Amino acid sequence: MNDSYQALLALAEDYAKINEVEAILLAGSAATGAFDEASDFDVYIYSAAPVPLAVRQGLAEKHMRYVELDNRYWEPEDDGILNCGTPIDLVYRDAAWIEEHLYGLLVEERPSIGFTTCFWGNLLNAKILFDRNGRLSALKAKYTVPYPQTLKQRIIQINRELLKGKLPSYYDQIKKAIGRQDKVSINHRIAAFLASYFDIVFAYNEVVHPGEKRLVALAQKTCARLPENFSEDLDRLLTLSGTTSSEILEALDTLIDHLDALLDAQA
Repeated sequence: MNDSYQALLALAEDYAKINEVEAILLAGSAATGAFDEASDFDVYIYSAAPVPLAVRQGLAEKHMRYVELDNRYWEPEDDGILNCGTPIDLVYRDAAWIEEHLYGLLVEERPSIGFTTCFWGNLLNAKILFDRNGRLSALKAKYTVPYPQTLKQRIIQINRELLKGKLPSYYDQIKKAIGRQDKVSINHRIAAFLASYFDIVFAYNEVVHPGEKRLVALAQKTCARLPENFSEDLDRLLTLSGTTSSEILEALDTLIDHLDALLDAQA
């Protein structure tokens, strides 16, 4: 990884010369030590104003063998491959936006449906490569705090309600999809179910949400307490997820029952 990291630092050094850029953060597996041959660099460019596309193109031509400029499928980003061969995602964020988001999350304690604390975890676990005025360093220090208890309970409540028990619950949506033999809908709603399920598991353990990848392994590594038969129950559900079998509902019930037992033990 050493050659790749040096290539990354050279790119970051050039980005630091751009007036609009306030901070550059390295996140993901490269920052947490889980980098492997399938990993890429996740780099976040925080700015006070948009970085001109022509400037980004010039740096891409210098540092990358291939690039897709200004992809906007999720956040604005440039996706490419460094000259050394390592893939890189350059994600552009408004520095004021992340401050507002974290205030809403950690001061006003507003939960989300799935992935509630991802942006908080992204900042806490990131390596700051450049910080022009110390703005992101100060923000990271400000929100290096214990997990807010009201936020924890709100995450658990809103996501648990959507698992099963309310009219719009994922369970009821999956049940209808099974009745229609609609595999695509089943798969779609199981994915949403799991997003809320993992949001609950990480919040219960007061662990910031790590994102979309390696969730089972990361939960086993970072969470002190997990539902009974955690990985086995998930494996069963995922094995059934490509079918229209009513056994899917049994697998969901088992997951929910074991999750509830964990939550009831805390109560």
